[in-house]
Amino acid sequence: MKTKDRLMEQKGIALVVALIMLLVLTFVGLAALSFTSYEVKISGNERVYNNAFYAGDGGIENFRGRVSTGEFVYTMVNSSSYQVSIGDCVSTVRYKKGTPYIDPGNSVTYIDFFVTSEGVSPNFPIAGRVVIESIIQVAMMTQEGYN
Repeated sequence: MKTKDRLMEQKGIALVVALIMLLVLTFVGLAALSFTSYEVKISGNERVYNNAFYAGDGGIENFRGRVSTGEFVYTMVNSSSYQVSIGDCVSTVRYKKGTPYIDPGNSVTYIDFFVTSEGVSPNFPIAGRVVIESIIQVAMMTQEGYN
């Protein structure tokens, strides 16, 4: 008869175990939700950084294309800046012209440019900024009749 009384005392334990399990699963769900929102923020920041990086890189390539046509080589201005729009991003390109020098191996005159491109990706709530620096060497070609 004692065993029958003990079994009768354990009535309702299934409800207590179920509530404890429900509480544990609720905490696991909240932790997963928190972790997911954290990952979304990281991926958003990475996207902003990548946009700013490619805008800065695009500014360097824009300068490289323009300087290859002689646009900045034969001017009297030693340093300047300009802006380039790349998609929804903006790149501010600053350059400083070095002193021309002659390569003794092939008698070609070269000039070096120190170029800084700051890519900005405007996104809410913060804007991503990346600065890329490069040194670009350009051969100064003498046009016919100007020897």
